[in-house]
This record gives sequence, structure tokens and C-alpha cells, in this order.
Amino acid sequence: MWRYSGMTRPSIRRSEPDGCVLDSRLPGSGIIASSVHSIWRPTAYHYNIALDAVGRDNKSAIDELILLHRDMRSHSIREDTITFNTLLNGCRRLGAWAYFREVEAQMRKRDRWGITRMDVTSWATLIQGYRECKDWEAVDRCVAEATSSCREWYKSQSEDGAERGIKPSTELWSAIVSIYAVRDMVSQAVASRRIMQGFDLSMNAYTFAPIFAALHRMRRSLVRQKKDAWQAIELALDEYEEMRKSNVTPNATILTNLALTIGLNNTFADTSCAQGGQDERVLSRLRDVDSTVARELEAMLSRSHDPHTYAVLLNLGGRSGAVDDVRAVWSSLINEMKFSWTVAKQPLLNSLTFSAYMNALISCKRYNEATTAFYAHVTPMSTSSTQLGRPGIDTPILIGADQSVYNASLQAFARADRHRMCVHILRRMVNSGIQPSALSVRNSMLPPDIDAQKDKPARYTRRWSLPLMIARNMWSVIIESRQREWARNPSGSTGHLFGEQLPVIVNDVAAQLIRTAAYARNVEFGEQIFDALNKEAAFFGMTSQGNHDSATTSNRFPEDLQCAPNVRTYTSMITLYCNIADLTGVNRIWTQMVNDGIEPTLHTYTSLVAAMHKVALRKRWKRSREHAEQSDRSTPAWDPVDGSGESPIPDESRVYESSKDGSVQYVWSLTAQDATIRSVEDRAVGSDVEDSTAQQSDDNVELGLDIPLSTLLLRYHSLRIQDAASSVHKDQEPQASLIDKSVAQDIERVMRVCRAVELKGLKPDARFHAALADFFETCGDNKSAELVRQHMESSS
Repeated sequence: MWRYSGMTRPSIRRSEPDGCVLDSRLPGSGIIASSVHSIWRPTAYHYNIALDAVGRDNKSAIDELILLHRDMRSHSIREDTITFNTLLNGCRRLGAWAYFREVEAQMRKRDRWGITRMDVTSWATLIQGYRECKDWEAVDRCVAEATSSCREWYKSQSEDGAERGIKPSTELWSAIVSIYAVRDMVSQAVASRRIMQGFDLSMNAYTFAPIFAALHRMRRSLVRQKKDAWQAIELALDEYEEMRKSNVTPNATILTNLALTIGLNNTFADTSCAQGGQDERVLSRLRDVDSTVARELEAMLSRSHDPHTYAVLLNLGGRSGAVDDVRAVWSSLINEMKFSWTVAKQPLLNSLTFSAYMNALISCKRYNEATTAFYAHVTPMSTSSTQLGRPGIDTPILIGADQSVYNASLQAFARADRHRMCVHILRRMVNSGIQPSALSVRNSMLPPDIDAQKDKPARYTRRWSLPLMIARNMWSVIIESRQREWARNPSGSTGHLFGEQLPVIVNDVAAQLIRTAAYARNVEFGEQIFDALNKEAAFFGMTSQGNHDSATTSNRFPEDLQCAPNVRTYTSMITLYCNIADLTGVNRIWTQMVNDGIEPTLHTYTSLVAAMHKVALRKRWKRSREHAEQSDRSTPAWDPVDGSGESPIPDESRVYESSKDGSVQYVWSLTAQDATIRSVEDRAVGSDVEDSTAQQSDDNVELGLDIPLSTLLLRYHSLRIQDAASSVHKDQEPQASLIDKSVAQDIERVMRVCRAVELKGLKPDARFHAALADFFETCGDNKSAELVRQHMESSS
């Protein structure tokens, strides 16, 4: 008869203070207002249910939760502990951390006043919430207060006094152990587990699982730092014994991390055991745990008939690099599907197990085996009705492959240098209704692993890039799927960012494809990719990396997985226009990058210098060609006798002067491109050499220097010296005094670049040595050039 309208608002209809509005369309609408209170009045219990329903719905907004809470207060209904816990959980699920802290402050104030009391659930919710928002300072504060309150309760129980503090629970202390384990604070996690044991709390697998995961990460970190990993192994053995004493049955996650920590196949690797650092008693203890873990895994596999167990064992084999174990587990799965009469709750061959098998083979660098498995189980060579109808005898077929299977297959085919097949897989994903993700596109563009393919020669002598034809076919599939999504949903909506949808055209994908277009000098293809990236950014409500307003929207993604153009994408666009020496395009992209607040890096300045250098070379080549055409027609390029004093060929790089004897001479001036290159060089190397002709940069921040930029600067100065020497008119005798000033400046700058490379401790490569040898040859010092080439051959 009645419907609840939420907060009371001014309305024509008659409303009551508790928010119950009489519906005139229903029977009984003539009941007087006083009888409404006698029929139903909301209490804290009803509001708690409504708050929990709003908080659990992912489609809800935080405003609904706040309005419902304010409506509860407007009806003078006092919050209880369950209300505050429900509000905290709702704010945690919806990501409303500002209101989360406000609710915490209200709850703490009520606790101090003695109105409501914070219980174990309150502390566990606070710890979990601050963990999700990564406010570790607040996490440490809540853990310390919860520990103090639990100890106060334990002390009050022994003194037979009034009950104080909060009663510790397994859920609270398991959360505390997990907090320390996630942060790789192994000693604190183990100490918290011991405190939990001192409170006589029951422990379960969820208590020990984070500890063994942290120990596995600890061993990996020690091995990476080339330190003794025995400390992690010893802690793992101690925790395993404590788990057995507590009668806790280990699950697949615990056994996997334990096996990876102690090392089933390389138990004594990266430890001091090989040098006799441990006694025989400890080593026998390690062997006992080793055999126990192996037996537990085999027993779990034989009795479970669960695809999750097979997936865990396949992941274990892949992470440990044991390809024989991976093959054995997969063979057991296939044989059980063929010959076992046990009815499993879930099919053993599903997307989870097959993706785990392919990822394990990829981790072991068995790419051809992974592609063969894809052909056999996902895309069978024979699609007859007889084979598809007899999965128990013939090769089982995976029905309904999901995105994880396609992502693994894309990675396998790309690493096996079969990128054409990646295009077909992407097309099959779209036709199956599966939207390719950014990971799918990134996997399809991975470079081939030549080291793993012993039968193929190393064909790539330079940095590998995706072939243009394959890149265009791949891009057509991606842009087709994205255009459908853009047309289906309105653009510019930020609601997609926090839903199930994620960006597909991201900076990493765009930068790689634009680099492919730059190698092929295809500006149209590069501009299509850049425009699509901007459309994707507008679709998800991201404006630019330098815009602080959009930073709060996109900070949940890494920079390369965001769709707002970053410095890497802009650098690729500058390289695209650099390769065709289009100064207008470089200027447009550079201006757009600066306006978006993107700070250029050393690679950006290197691309800019290369663009300016190519533009200057093209101008000089054009002037040389015009000069040659004029000479072929027997027309003097410049005749000072005619009294004009000007050259008929426009040459903005020379300025004419008169010497003391009256003859007309010239000195070299800087073009706009040369000035820009020298400005970048001064910022990268440092302005140690006085150069009045170089334009000083307004930004005095010194850039870094690397070998590619140093090589480019050597090439630039060598060509300037060669240009200065060859541009002296053949009718005039070359006068050293006329070109010494310009050449001397270039030589000094080359020496300054070499000194900077030596002072910074950079290691020159073959290209740097080749550029240095060409510089000495340009200056006429063939002996030094030969010495540089001999040093390059000996070092290689």
C-alpha cells in the first residue's frame, strides 16, 4: 500500500515526516496521517539493509549512499555499529575514500562518547579500506590501535575485571597478516601470526597463504640481488611445520608458493648449501619437506578432478621452468578426459586450464608447442562431425575459448615470428564477440624470440619493427571494433572508466604502430593512429597527461596503458615527420605537446635534432643541385664584376663581407635549423664553449646525454665541415682564413661532445665509432680515422 520515497522534498502531495508518501492511486489512500506511524516507521535495521543493498551494487553512485545516510539522520534515527560498518563497506566498494574518512571520524567520535562501540568488524573494515586506497600510514595506525585493543581485552580477561577492548578474531588477524605480507614485510607478518597463535585463535589456509606468497617474492628478490636465499627457505620450512602442528590442510596456492620457495627442481640453487653452509640435519629436513610437497601435489591431482588444481600445477611448472612437468600434467589431464569415468563438476579442458598450459609453454620458451596446441584444441585441422562428436576418443576440443586463451595464443604466435596468424586470431576474436583488449594488441606486436628458434638464422640486425602490411591489417581489425563501441555508447563519458570496459588504443600500442609508420615513411597511417588515440581519450574522458584535472581520472592505469597521449607517443610522431624532413609537421606536433603540458625527454630532443638536421641537409642539397644546373649552362654562379654584389642563387646560409683589399668574401651564418640543433646541444652537453652565434635556450635545465644523440651530433658537425669546405667557389682559391672560424667552432663542439661522453661514463657503440672515424676523415686526418676503426674492430 505504501511506497518509500527517500528524503522528503517539497511536493504537492501530502507527505509525512518519516518520508512515507501516500499513493493516491492505491486503495486506502484516505487513511489519516496519524495512522501511518502506527502502521510502519523505519528503524536503523531497515536503513542498514538499504545501505548494504546500495553499497553492494556496482552500478550505484556514492551520492545515493550519502543521500540515504542523510535521510536516516533527518528522521532522527541514531546510527549503530552495524550502520557505520555498512557505510564503511559501501564507501570501500564504491571507492569513495573522502566519505570513508568522514564516516571513520564520526564513528571514532561516537566511540569516545560511549554512544556506539567499534567492534572487530569495524577495525577489519578500516584496515581493508585503507589497504585498497594504499594509505599505508593509516593502515599502520589502525593495526596498532586494533592490536592494543585486543591486548587490552586479553588482559582484562586474566584480571577478571570489566571487559575492555575488543575480542580478537581469526578474520581480523588474518587480515593483519595479509597486510604485512602484501607489503613484503615478512618478519612483521610472521610476528602477527605468532601473536594470533598467542591469542589461541584458530588458523586456516587463508592465514598462511599470504605468508608463503611473500616468502616466494622474498626468495626471488634475494636471487635477483645475488644474495643468499637460504633465509627465505628456512622461514618457509618453519612456517610449514607450524601449519602442520595447527592441523591446517594446505591448499593448492600454499603448495605452489612453498614449492617455488624451496625449489623442487633446484633446491640448493642460490643458497649457501652447495658450499657446505648448512648441516646435514637441516638438509634432511629440507628433503623431507620437498618430498612431502611433491606427494601432496600428486595426491591433490589424483583425488580432486578439479580444473583449478591442474591450472595451479601448470602455472607451477611454467614459473619453475620445468617443461617436462608441464607436459606430464597436461598429459594427465588429457588422459583423464579420455579414459576416466569420474564425472567432474566442471570440464577439465576449459579456458582456465588451456591458457595456463599455453602460458607455461611460453614461459619455457616452447612457442612452437604452444602454437601446435592451439591448432589441436582450439582450431582443429579437421572439423568433421565425427571428430567433434567424439571428444573422449579423439583430441578434445575447447568449446568457448575466452580472452585469456586468445591472449596466450597471440603471444605464442608473435614470439614464434608468425605475426600474420595474429591478425587472423584478432579477426576471430571480433567475430566471436570478444573485444580485443590492450593486452591482446600488445601481445600481437611482440618481437620474435630469435634465441629460442635455433633452426632459424638471426635475420634482424637492427631494432625489430612490425612489417607495415601486417600492422595495417592488424590496425583495421582494432579500429573496426573500436568504432563499433564508439558508435554504440556516447563519447566523452567518464563512466566507462570505472566499469567493465578498459582502453584498447593506449599509448604503448599507438607508439609502436606510429614507429612502424615512421620506418615506412607513411604519414597517413601515423596520423590515423594518433587521431584514434585522441578519440579513445575523449571516449574515456582523458584529456592529456599534463592536465592535472584528468590525473585523478586516469591514475589507476600505468602511463603506457592510458589513452591520453604522453611523451612517448609525441616522440613517435616527431620521428614520423623527422623521417620525411617535414618541418611543418614537427612544429605542429611540438606545439601541441607543449600546450598539453608534456615535458620532452632526451629521446624527444634527439628526434627533434634529427628532423632539423635532415631539413638542413635537404636545403643544402637543393642549393647544390641548383648550383650544378647553373654551372652546366655555363652561367657563372656569381660575378662580382657586374656590380650587383649579389648571387643569382638565393643562399640564406651565407653572408658576404668585404675584406681589407676590396675583394668580396663570405662567412657562414646559422640557419634556423642549425640554431635549434646547437641550442639542444648546449642543453645536453653544457655550454663550455663560447659561441656567440648560437641562440641560447630560455630553459637552462641541462638535459642528459646518451650515445644516440652524441652520434647524431658527430654526424651533424662532420657534414657542416664538409659543406663548408665544398661550398668554396671553384673559381676562387680556397682561403683557410675564410672557413677556419666556422670549422674551428664545429671541431671544438665535436671535442666537447667526446669529452662529455667520457666524463659521463657512457659506452660508445659501433655507430659512434663510425661517426667519429668519418669526422676525422672529413678533417683530413686519415691516420686517426684508421686508429678509430681498428679500435672498433678490436672491441667488437
